[in-house]
Amino acid sequence: MIVRWGLDALPELLDELGIERPLLVASERWSSLDLPVAAAWQEIPSHRIEAPDDVDGVLAVGGGSAIDTAKAPSAARGLPVVSVPTTYSGSEWTPSFGVRDPERKMVGGGGGARMAGIVYDPKLTLGLPRAESGGTAMNALAHT
Repeated sequence: MIVRWGLDALPELLDELGIERPLLVASERWSSLDLPVAAAWQEIPSHRIEAPDDVDGVLAVGGGSAIDTAKAPSAARGLPVVSVPTTYSGSEWTPSFGVRDPERKMVGGGGGARMAGIVYDPKLTLGLPRAESGGTAMNALAHT
C-alpha cells in the first residue's frame, strides 16, 4: 500500500500505479474537485459492480461508503483502488466490502479488492460534523 499526504500528491500516485483512466466513486459533494477521471459514479452507496470497460483503476473520494462502493468493481475486474478518505472510517485499509441495493438491503460483497494507494488530506475532514467525526473515528478503531 502506497500512502501519500495532500491532495496535490494524487496525480503522482496515480501515475506511479499506472492508472491513467480511473473510475471516480464519490458523492456529488466532491464533484467540484479537479480530478483526472474517465467515468464517475455518484450514487453512494451503489449496487453497481461492473466498471466501464475503458477504466484502468478506481478512485474513491469520500467516507467508508464511497470507498466500499469502489471495492466491488476492483474485486470484479482486479482494478487497483486509490482512496482519498474524507472521514475516519478506516475502510481504505481493508479489501472487504458489502454491496447494497437502493433500499439498503445487502445483496452481496466479500473481499478481493486491490487496495493500492491512499491519499490523506486532513483539510478534507475539517468540515465534518462532530457526531460524524466521532462515529467514523470509532469505526476506524473497529477496523484495526
